[in-house]
Amino acid sequence: MEISFVNDEFSTDIDEVIAFTKKNSLKYIELRKINDKDIIDISLEEAYELSTKLSSNGVLVSAISSPFLKWSATKQDFSIMGKNVVSEEDYFIKLMDLADIFGAPNIRIYSYLKEDITLEDLGKKLDVYSQMALDRGITLLLENDSLCNINSINKMHQLLELYNFSNIFPLLNMGSVVALADDYNPQELQDLINTCQYFHVTDYDSELQRNVVIGEGDVDYEEILANKLNDVCTVFSLLPNTKHPEDLQMSLNIFASYEE
Repeated sequence: MEISFVNDEFSTDIDEVIAFTKKNSLKYIELRKINDKDIIDISLEEAYELSTKLSSNGVLVSAISSPFLKWSATKQDFSIMGKNVVSEEDYFIKLMDLADIFGAPNIRIYSYLKEDITLEDLGKKLDVYSQMALDRGITLLLENDSLCNINSINKMHQLLELYNFSNIFPLLNMGSVVALADDYNPQELQDLINTCQYFHVTDYDSELQRNVVIGEGDVDYEEILANKLNDVCTVFSLLPNTKHPEDLQMSLNIFASYEE
């Protein structure tokens, strides 16, 4: 397995992030916020400079962790760097430009905020971005999220069964699966795990009802992901989500021990 981490779980300062990767002999990071700005809000010029700094330090970007489609499907206006952009598609084009600059093979996406939208209509919307990304050789990682239409294992499974996307894959947030007490079919979960090459590694304590250090909650990664932990093609991106940077180090220490 390859271990990555969402950069702002430790810091939005790229120099501090590079130092963390070197200290822990990591080579991958997932970019979400830089200098306290969402990744979409940095300019392409800034991106080129940051990309050069990362590559010169031997750091690769596993994914662009965007907020794409974490909004209403009827939203009409979007902004980048405080400037309005013409359309949702323009917003996505910039994400692909950022992925190209950073050499990131993946872009994280959502499934619109929960509204009156069918899986068929959602699938048609996602297919547009699937085709755009396919032309650039980019994979889209669709994350389950409690606020969005794809918020459960069952809905993720239904969507991907209905639309056999060639470059949209599930990005399972395991902590969210537990937090939502998702009434999923174990086989559906296993089917999704089998197709996953990228996971968001979170943990959740049902009794405390909050995210905790990975390995200290209800997600039994060693059991659930036993076959994936030794898969050299699978990326596990750490996302403690506890708001304490020191918890990333603790989570990393625990998770890295799983493959020993």
